[in-house]
Amino acid sequence: MLRTTLLSAATAAALLAAPAAIAQTAPATAPAAPAAEGPAAQTRAAQTPAAAGTVIDVLKARGNFTTLLRAFDQAQLTETLATRPAITIFAPTDEAFAALPEAERTRLLDPANAQELRNLMLYHILVTELTTDQIKGARGPIATAGGVEIDIDGTGETIAIDTARVTQAEIDATNGGVFVIDKVLKPDAAPAEAAPAAAGA
Repeated sequence: MLRTTLLSAATAAALLAAPAAIAQTAPATAPAAPAAEGPAAQTRAAQTPAAAGTVIDVLKARGNFTTLLRAFDQAQLTETLATRPAITIFAPTDEAFAALPEAERTRLLDPANAQELRNLMLYHILVTELTTDQIKGARGPIATAGGVEIDIDGTGETIAIDTARVTQAEIDATNGGVFVIDKVLKPDAAPAEAAPAAAGA
């Protein structure tokens, strides 16, 4: 059983329920230094993700998470994710967002649907630092920051997060880590067999 199952859904939901309040009470951190320009600097950032700073800085440095970053901004989660410690993000790439029907992407990013977008983004966040070692060989549900459980399966050749596949695991950041995934996660798309299988983990 994964250690993070100890984090209840209620606790996780409370931790990210009010990002403005959390940002004010989070430990003060020095602002990240501006990234150096040029291909050499980009190569260094790719080779040493932790040097890029917070989970948000890591996503920005990678260059293929522009839609996710825009969604975090619109859901008013960016400041919280940049200042709160022990955050894990399951990060869909721009390609993963592009795989969604265009009408759905447009609807989600419409300011009128900010709460729906926020709920979806919270499903991609854990308020704990998850490591690959914890996942390998284990399977079970974990409470997301939105209070809805997500199924993680580390028993196969690749790590599965619900119906998505992890394409790059545990990119370190100063306040947590990023797992790159190939699909946008949806709470209603979790594998039906996840709950019974988790009981025997």
